[in-house]
Amino acid sequence: MGTRKLTVPSDRSQLERIRKFVCEAAREFGFSEMEVNKIELAVDEACSNVIRHAYGDDASRSFDILVETEREEFSVVIEDTGKSYDILTHKLPEMPVYLREHRPGGLGIKLIRTLMDNVDYEPLHGRNRLTLTKRLHPRTP
Repeated sequence: MGTRKLTVPSDRSQLERIRKFVCEAAREFGFSEMEVNKIELAVDEACSNVIRHAYGDDASRSFDILVETEREEFSVVIEDTGKSYDILTHKLPEMPVYLREHRPGGLGIKLIRTLMDNVDYEPLHGRNRLTLTKRLHPRTP
């Protein structure tokens, strides 16, 4: 149990560093490789959105990734000071329509909300705080 923190520049080149940081913590927490991959994809999508949309690819900015663990809950908290966007109010695309229209992109928030057990967003004193939580379920033999 505890908290780990990583602060990174808002640059796409940092996504690999973020993935390694989160995956290492998730493996140590006891997740299966499949669950680690789900967490990795959700965090990658969320951090990509911060870099691209909250900061507009401005690499002079930075943001924090915190891994918080308590009992069976593993949370990745992403905090930034960029443009706010509440992903909980985002209207998810209807897949038949999305596929029919052949639109590129636009599935990141749907992935995040599907892959994680809980997603929470709150603006705090000029900061955006996105919390992605996955619960550790006992493995069956």
